[in-house]
Amino acid sequence: MKHTVLHVIRCGLVATVVAGGLFAPGTAGAQDLPPVSVAADRQEQPIAVRDGIAVSYVSFRLPLPANAPAHPDNCDRTGFLRYRPADGPVHSADADAIVVQQQGLNGGAVNSDGVAANTVRSAKTLDRDVEFWAMARRSACLDEMFGFDAALASGNYLDAVDYYFNGKSIDGHVFPGFKASHDLPILDVMGLERVIRDQYEIMVHEVPDQAQRQRKFVCTGISMGGMVTGLFSDWDFDGNPATRADAGFNQCAAFAAQDTMVSSDPAAIQNTPFFHDVMNAIISPTNTVLKAGFDSGALPLRTFGPSPITGTKAFMLYRLAGLAAHLAPDQESQLLAHLPRDPEIEATLAFMFGQSWAAIGSGGANGEGTIRDYRFTNAALLGTFIDNNSGNFALLQQGVGALAGGPVAEKTFPNPALATQIPVLGNYLRMSAGPQVRVAPTDRTVLYTWRNYNDVVGVPWTAPNRETADIHEVARQLGTGAPTAYWETYFPLRVVVDIAAGLAGARTGDMVNLRYANMSRTKPNFVAYAGDSVVQYGVGTWIPAPPTAQVEQLPGYTHIDTIGAAAVQNNGKPDYSGQLLAEFIRGLT
Repeated sequence: MKHTVLHVIRCGLVATVVAGGLFAPGTAGAQDLPPVSVAADRQEQPIAVRDGIAVSYVSFRLPLPANAPAHPDNCDRTGFLRYRPADGPVHSADADAIVVQQQGLNGGAVNSDGVAANTVRSAKTLDRDVEFWAMARRSACLDEMFGFDAALASGNYLDAVDYYFNGKSIDGHVFPGFKASHDLPILDVMGLERVIRDQYEIMVHEVPDQAQRQRKFVCTGISMGGMVTGLFSDWDFDGNPATRADAGFNQCAAFAAQDTMVSSDPAAIQNTPFFHDVMNAIISPTNTVLKAGFDSGALPLRTFGPSPITGTKAFMLYRLAGLAAHLAPDQESQLLAHLPRDPEIEATLAFMFGQSWAAIGSGGANGEGTIRDYRFTNAALLGTFIDNNSGNFALLQQGVGALAGGPVAEKTFPNPALATQIPVLGNYLRMSAGPQVRVAPTDRTVLYTWRNYNDVVGVPWTAPNRETADIHEVARQLGTGAPTAYWETYFPLRVVVDIAAGLAGARTGDMVNLRYANMSRTKPNFVAYAGDSVVQYGVGTWIPAPPTAQVEQLPGYTHIDTIGAAAVQNNGKPDYSGQLLAEFIRGLT
């Protein structure tokens, strides 16, 4: 973000204050008392040791407000997935550095499983013991897990499918049905402040020494998580303008953005008193009215609900497809046969699979059929949903390989891949279905199979440098059970409303503690853009990274590949995202 004249003047005033010895920018004031966490009852649950990386779930008791709506007991706990070298320090405070990551829209802590392990592993090759904390939002306490746990125990993915969609009883449990907005008033207290305060309390609890936090924590986020991290940076956690030890930026040594930006003020509204006052006068009252609508239930928008593609059942479908591909990758899939013809599911299937606008409009009656008309192995069905050469929604794509076993034809829905080559406009068309050629099956008799990311040589519509994620690892992540899910079942839209209000300039009401502006830019910054994502052409063009930032492009990566790529790429190099982040960290420690 370019400095305006007024910003330069403001910086000069800050420098004058610094020279007067009141405080140094980016550090706590001398009069501050060290922050003390209210987190209690720390529990750590070992999950797995994979390739030298120990994974556990660390949780704390952090009760919701006394006036919070009725909620399950586990909603008074929150935590993170902890990744560390199995032969490294047991206590987090003894690590050389700790990466703390906020997840993207609807993402659960398992979203970051790939980049977390890869970062820790790459750091180890650089003689650094680094931990990676994948934060779980408080709303993860509402995730549907029982069916997944049961299927993982039995080895039969249909146990979960039938539990969630066909009334199957498991050990006396019957799924009560998916919740609607009016069933979820508890989400009203799970907005932005809850998300960032949970992170703050956990960081202070695990590393009580302020100086250590300022040396060791690298605060980062993927997608929406980058904006959450930017707002964390500029939050006044004790609500006292005279103290700064508690400020978010004073908990971090550096900031990292993974296909996103880290900022609380991307339009530089806070640089100019006039714009600060005008936008606050407009946005804060609007925000207050919206929040009242949420709290009263007048606005039935607490979660995505029944929307296709990104709704409650849609994300459950992706998770179940992952579970099936994890437990029985090469078996002919029975998943779709066990799914009811529910309008939300049918709309999701049509969008994600649709070959052309004619096929979508006619329900497949134009001769191209629907996804239910074709045969897939479980791995091929998952790939059809999410691969960058198959799926029709860019933000869910990963480069996991290629469809095999039968003939295919190029898709033209929602737009043909060649359209993304149009100068200027084409870059923004990536937002719909990405820049790669997408194909669909054409033979209803053969069983379509899947070639993994490292087995695509000779496939005419892709190339090894565009396939970056191991479908077996992705399937394991999607199909995971307790304690956290890959996709949240009930993501709180309140978080999105809060982010929008903060970025647009609200600084009173429940945004009164968003006290600072872009203090993350005073620390070292790392920015990684996915090469095949639209983000670098939007955020990267209109909101430049800090001038001192290390900016990297991850070639061939999709948005999700930024956090989900395989440990070893097809050129024999380690995952770019984890490796470059580890190298950045080495420069700090």
